[in-house]
Parts: sequence; C-alpha cells; structure tokens
Amino acid sequence: MLRKRLRREGNGPEIPMTPVIDIVFLLLIYFLLTSQFITQEALKVDLPKSETGKATKQEEVLTITITKDKKFLLNGRPVPEKHLFEEVKHLANTIRPKHVYIEADRNVEVQLLITAMDAARKAGLNHILIKTKSPGP
Repeated sequence: MLRKRLRREGNGPEIPMTPVIDIVFLLLIYFLLTSQFITQEALKVDLPKSETGKATKQEEVLTITITKDKKFLLNGRPVPEKHLFEEVKHLANTIRPKHVYIEADRNVEVQLLITAMDAARKAGLNHILIKTKSPGP
C-alpha cells in the first residue's frame, strides 16, 4: 500500500518557534539583570524584633537611621545630630513625606531615638513609624 504524502499548501518554509521564544527569554533576562535598580545604601543596622509589626507600602517617606556608633543618617545621607532638625524640616518641605521611618540599631540609647522623633515632630511630621524585623528564622 502506497501512502501519498500530503503536501501542505503554505506561503513558504515554517520557522520553528521554540528557539525564537528561548532567545526572547534570554534577552529579557539579560536586560533585567543589566538594568539599574534603585537600591538603598548598605548600612549595618540590627533592627529590633517585633511580633505585632506590619508591613507598610513604600511611598514618599523620610527615613532617619541611627547606627550602632550613634550616627544619624537622613535618607542614607550622614547628618550631624545638631543639624538633624533643620535637615528634617528641609526635607519635609521638599518631598512632603507621608511617613517618617526610624531605623535604629537595637543597641542604641533610647535618648537617640527620642531625639529623632522630636526632630520629626518639630518639623510637623506626626506619622512616625519605628522599623523592626519579624522574629522569623
């Protein structure tokens, strides 16, 4: 029994789609890995743990960081303690943040935390949140 091959009527040769899809995904991964991402400056701040803390949305915020060696950083930029209020007030008027995050190392004195909170309140910012980490593994 002879079988006749059916010839497809088409507009030309077919292009296999699997290699094309592979190349598209490789290009996508390449551009994702090589694009610039917004990253925070790497600071070693050991946040205290909290079991009742909630995650908040990241929007226009003002972050005051207090490091272990008692230095203040305002949105990642070092600020002397005596100029903290002026800098917070300037940024409060410039970016109009909805929240003030305070990232304090778990071993800093409470007075430094109060200093940061006072600077934010004097600048007219009353929604102050203290960053903590979950007590996970």
